[in-house]
Amino acid sequence: MAGPLIERTARRVMRIVRPWSLSPSDHEGHRGGGSTLREVVFGANDGLVSNVALVAGIAGGTGDASLILLGGIAGLVAGSISMSLGAYISTKSERELRDAEEARERWEVEHMHDQEIAETRAIFSAKGIRGPLLDEVVEAVTRDKEQWIRVMMTDELGYADQPPRPVLSAVVMGIAFAIAAVFPVAPYFFAEGTGAFMASLAMTGLALFAIGAWRGYLTGGAILRKGAEMVLLASAAVLAANLIGRLVGVTFT
Repeated sequence: MAGPLIERTARRVMRIVRPWSLSPSDHEGHRGGGSTLREVVFGANDGLVSNVALVAGIAGGTGDASLILLGGIAGLVAGSISMSLGAYISTKSERELRDAEEARERWEVEHMHDQEIAETRAIFSAKGIRGPLLDEVVEAVTRDKEQWIRVMMTDELGYADQPPRPVLSAVVMGIAFAIAAVFPVAPYFFAEGTGAFMASLAMTGLALFAIGAWRGYLTGGAILRKGAEMVLLASAAVLAANLIGRLVGVTFT
């Protein structure tokens, strides 16, 4: 009798504390993609902005389409490698820190049992659980060591349920950057001069707006405002880069 009672109590608590984690059917109406959203948005945004700024800077100094194309391709390759390495190192560092904290939490559960139970009671008490229900919840959580450690990692230390994945982050970031960085240079494969430059700006602007709108859709924000925000922020970088390119071009001619 005690086992089923504890399980029912645990589910009641989960409905209060973390209702999204109960079962797959409870996810209806929610949008996916959150686990890699940061890498996709960051990588694509940086690929678009950095490469269109690079193209604008070179175009401000020279009208040679081959030089602009070479610079854009170099920026694509170097940027995607740099972003992948940066994502891998930062995510791996985050994973190592999480692993160290988890090891410490395991030691505390083993050697500071009473203190950890008191901390667990404090966690659920802060969520509004009181009286006999609090005792049942603490018993349900602490009788499973792995579940207990997960609770302490998420609710005490503030970590996400799943640990970061360095390889996945690196791959997603690099691919997102590389695909996005194609847009600013693509017109120079087929055209040159002002026409190619305007097409580069137009393609990049549309891609930036699409990423911003997608971000707004996933986060439930204003889609048009998010899209326009991405375009406006990139425009400042393009204007600055093009102006610097023109000044440098005048200086060396």
